[in-house]
Amino acid sequence: MKKINPVVLVAIILIGGFFAFKIMSFLGCYVRIENAEGCWRLTAW
Repeated sequence: MKKINPVVLVAIILIGGFFAFKIMSFLGCYVRIENAEGCWRLTAW
C-alpha cells in the first residue's frame, strides 16, 4: 500500500470538516425555522 502524502491527508480532513460543518449548520437551522431556502441562503457562504 502506498503511503498517503501528509499534505493531501490534511487537505482532505480540512475539506471534509468544512462540509460536515456546513451540513450540520444547515440542519440545525432547518430544525429551528423549517425554511430550507432561507437556511440555504444563510449557510451558503
